[in-house]
Amino acid sequence: MRKYAVNRLAILGCGLLVGCSVFDKQPEEVVYPYDFKDASVQLEQLGGDFIRRGFFVEPDKLSRVAVGESRSRVQEILGEPVERSGEEWWFYNINLPLGEEGDHLVCQYRIAFDTQSEVSEVAWRRPQCRDYYEALTRPKPPEVQDITLSSDVLFGFDSAQLLPAGKKELDMAASVVTKEMQLTKMSIVGHTDHLGADAYNLALSKRRAESVRSYLVSQGVPVELITIDGQGSSQPLVQCEGRRVNQTLKDCLQPNRRVDITIQGYR
Repeated sequence: MRKYAVNRLAILGCGLLVGCSVFDKQPEEVVYPYDFKDASVQLEQLGGDFIRRGFFVEPDKLSRVAVGESRSRVQEILGEPVERSGEEWWFYNINLPLGEEGDHLVCQYRIAFDTQSEVSEVAWRRPQCRDYYEALTRPKPPEVQDITLSSDVLFGFDSAQLLPAGKKELDMAASVVTKEMQLTKMSIVGHTDHLGADAYNLALSKRRAESVRSYLVSQGVPVELITIDGQGSSQPLVQCEGRRVNQTLKDCLQPNRRVDITIQGYR
């Protein structure tokens, strides 16, 4: 009986000790992804099997690989595939440019052939590559730039003949169009203030728009891309009080005497 009692106390003591160790144990530290340090490795250390190498191809060239094309035609357009799956699938690695730093994304492009050796399907292996390629090749809307030039700077009073200061202003517009972008369309609209007869102001605004077009054409802007119009005083920017024609009224109406040039094109 005594020996049994001792063993029982020993077991009980061990249980208490184990219980204490459990309650005293600190919780494990939680490690988040951002706690890890970045790892770096040189490209040559990755080995040839790790790096997928592709080639750049013009979008219009890739679009010629369409359903119904022959196997020989595909080979003529894209060259030899990097991998084949029997006679059914050909695989190409295509480089898609990333930004302007020369980086690129390598994506697998798969071409399936039917029993007649004609293309039955073309597809990017990953939907991310498909979406990115479509974004790269999606037609971009033309850039629109509006330029408003004061008629008082371009022309003398009651005149459609350009002043030297006006020609300098138009030189800057012509430089943008001929050197910095591919022009698709340009519109020139002349405006006047409300002083004078409506018919006269309308004719003057048209003559001034024509004068601006002629000068821009002389500076290299294609005439077939330019349209002109005159709106007279029908589209004022400001409203001024007073009926008496004086310098104060003329100065107030100055924003209405203008030529609006709208440029559309691609940079």
